[in-house]
Amino acid sequence: MKIIHLSDLHFGTETDDLVNLTLEHIREAKADFVIISGDFTQIGNKPEFVAARQFIDDIILPTLCIPGNHDVPQRNLYERFTRPYKKYKAHICDDLMPTYNNDLVELIGINSARRALPHWNWANGAVSLQQRSALESFFKDTPAEKWRICTMHHPIHKIADMPIDVTVLGRKRTLECFHTLKVDLVLTGHVHHAAFDMIGDEQHKTAFISASTALSSRKRGHENGFNIIEIDGQHMHVRMLNFEAQGFVETSTHSFRKSSSI
Repeated sequence: MKIIHLSDLHFGTETDDLVNLTLEHIREAKADFVIISGDFTQIGNKPEFVAARQFIDDIILPTLCIPGNHDVPQRNLYERFTRPYKKYKAHICDDLMPTYNNDLVELIGINSARRALPHWNWANGAVSLQQRSALESFFKDTPAEKWRICTMHHPIHKIADMPIDVTVLGRKRTLECFHTLKVDLVLTGHVHHAAFDMIGDEQHKTAFISASTALSSRKRGHENGFNIIEIDGQHMHVRMLNFEAQGFVETSTHSFRKSSSI
């Protein structure tokens, strides 16, 4: 199975050439599935959501999406507090905890974006007790041989050379939850910085993969790009691609074996 991992499209700050090249490369990759880990828009207005929806339709592949903090209205405070996901649900996905499964994977998305937080920076995220309980229910009966995958917008792991500070309320308890549930792979975005980390102990290790911004001019010192994840039985191979000189090139690869024993 081949999965494309995109994040931080930020329509409103995209360029047409990069959009077209990204779509072309995705088609050439002959993937089976696409995960988009939030921030489809820049300020959460209707034209940006319409453009993001067209991009998803142009991928022509099954897609699992979760919102990011930029998908909550930035300038309409009334809508932000009363109907924060109205446009997201209308144009992207009406499920804020989407799931997918086949013979190889059990996949769930978590919405870590919030309309407001008990923190000065509302761009940060949170994972609630209710969401962790939903994770437990979802993975409760997952066969050991299947890959357990979760995607969320905000990274809850510490990324080396991360260009911005990120606070996620419930971070420590969520990391413990992932470990207890033996989640194999967590896909995130938000920081516009591609990274790969293995976290865990001798009993179980989880791969945490962050993606750079796929389309935005707000690159934070890292080039536009996305990740390609290939699953072959008990092995996973990750390719990280950056946009360079009018095309995408592979900049790093990571391979690992499923930690959970069958």
